[in-house]
Amino acid sequence: MRSTHLLPLLSSLAAATPLTLTARETPSPPPRIVSVSYSGNGCPSASPAVDRTGGFDDISLRLNSFEARTTTVQDSSVNCQAHLSIAGSAAGWQVGVKDVYVKGHLVLDPGASLDYYVTSFWSEDADRTVTIKGTLDNTGASQLNQDVEARTTVPDSQVVYSPCTGAAGDVGLLNVNFRVALQAAGAQYGYFGKDPDTTASESWSYVWRRC
Repeated sequence: MRSTHLLPLLSSLAAATPLTLTARETPSPPPRIVSVSYSGNGCPSASPAVDRTGGFDDISLRLNSFEARTTTVQDSSVNCQAHLSIAGSAAGWQVGVKDVYVKGHLVLDPGASLDYYVTSFWSEDADRTVTIKGTLDNTGASQLNQDVEARTTVPDSQVVYSPCTGAAGDVGLLNVNFRVALQAAGAQYGYFGKDPDTTASESWSYVWRRC
């Protein structure tokens, strides 16, 4: 049975446990990203839909083709899933996604809303996932049209960790799926994606523990 933890946007940070490590308690050498592939209607593999910057520790994905709008039911929900093969770590460590950052340009008529979800799991244990859910809505009387940025933290007890690294240093295959769904009734308009100055993007950071 798939075990999924659903967390709210901007969830409060849980109390630290003895297994949680500080920034200095990380493996040496650090791992590297061996390869990255993408799937989903928000980042079709047949086009240069994603610009990746940074390495394992500071990865950021710019989603050039990621646009959701309420013109049709199909267009109102968009996702992009990144698949990262990670290796080169010292033995005896596990790692999981800790902080998630998303941003983009949002347009909402009064009464419309945007739900977003970030799900992460390791292919070696795909039944264990964690999903962060957020909602942005327009409760005012005029159209909302602005850049938005949100950060959320996975509580320590809900972090999904990789397998324990062995002598070969293989960490595993990390999957991170970003999905948005616009909610609007009648002729209300909603949009999430880019404008002349902003492109939808996501990034995340990690937490390590010994195993």
